[in-house]
Amino acid sequence: MNKQHDTPSGQLLFESGCELVDVTSLHRPDTSWQVIDAQGHEHCWYVNGLPAGSYNPATTHETPTLVWIKDGEEYWEDDDEPHAVGHLECRQCGERLRPGYTADAYQVYVPGLRWYRIDGERVTEAEFMRRRDIEAQR
Repeated sequence: MNKQHDTPSGQLLFESGCELVDVTSLHRPDTSWQVIDAQGHEHCWYVNGLPAGSYNPATTHETPTLVWIKDGEEYWEDDDEPHAVGHLECRQCGERLRPGYTADAYQVYVPGLRWYRIDGERVTEAEFMRRRDIEAQR
């Protein structure tokens, strides 16, 4: 059933938006972390193969110059499953390193799912675009 509300122009009311998702972190990569190990190898956080200039919660931050080494397994008091424990070390020389982490100093949000409405009725993106195009041709 299509509802049509009167608008000042007599046309349908098209609305779209998205909910914001709180991604504030207490433990995230500190992109200011840079270290040179004893053998002169440089280490820092990377995004898309390049040193990270800033933190973006929508991207993956990696330390490709480091490799994770499994030291063993441990059990947590509320879980019967074993959990791997280990450390990070330089891929070239094996020096143990700990990448820098920090917490967000303020709340951080990213766009969540988009929503579409025509005259207050939720519709799919495809339906929204189709009807918008029809309305624009009038």
